[in-house]
Amino acid sequence: MYRKRLGVTCSMHDEAADTFYAHMSDIAKQFLNQIASSTRTSVKESLPIPNISEIMLQPFEEPASDLSGILGKHIIYTYSNGWEYEMYYKNSDTVDYKVRSGSVGGRVVKGQKVSIRQLQTALPSEKVEASESEMSSYMISWVEPTGTSVVQVLNLNRREVSTVILLPDWVVKEPLKTVCFQNEHLDLMRSYRDQGPTYPIHPKIMLGRLHFIFYNLFLYHLRFLRPIQKTHWQSFHPIYHCKTEYM
Repeated sequence: MYRKRLGVTCSMHDEAADTFYAHMSDIAKQFLNQIASSTRTSVKESLPIPNISEIMLQPFEEPASDLSGILGKHIIYTYSNGWEYEMYYKNSDTVDYKVRSGSVGGRVVKGQKVSIRQLQTALPSEKVEASESEMSSYMISWVEPTGTSVVQVLNLNRREVSTVILLPDWVVKEPLKTVCFQNEHLDLMRSYRDQGPTYPIHPKIMLGRLHFIFYNLFLYHLRFLRPIQKTHWQSFHPIYHCKTEYM
């Protein structure tokens, strides 16, 4: 019978031959099982199953931010939609700004609390030196009494500013309510915020270019990279004229 399966002609009465081939078949099966078992063992040893705790992200320390490149800077920039802003980075958690044109042109804010971080492409542990252009990039974020949230990314070397503004619905519908020297109307702004409506939130992604930067009593016009004379400050920089009043 076994020889028939293997393609060998034999007599049905040849019991000795059948017993021999049955024994050989059992040996072959045992051999194949041993090969399969050893293969599974070698694969398991070469590709061990990782421990979940080992692949979890390890905590890391946030890199220290060097804010010396932005603190004290006084800039003027314009977004692609024509809105023009002026901002003074007063210290590590405070900015003053004026909206020079746009739907809320004329709005002035002093002492707005913010969070500032220097943007870096690598952690110190990776020992990768960032370029000067990367090291001059900063992220600034704040929430205003009106309920408006702002995240700004500033690159001083490239003269670029990218901003995400999340505007409450009431600000979009009645923007002129926010046009004032906000510090004298903080309670009013908060009451507008509480009355709403807040939702839906209107996100705006805005890209702009810097036109002026104050560097230690000199205003540089970036289109020509030359200092503007002190007698011309007021014509190019209206907020300087009222600096003692608002700043």
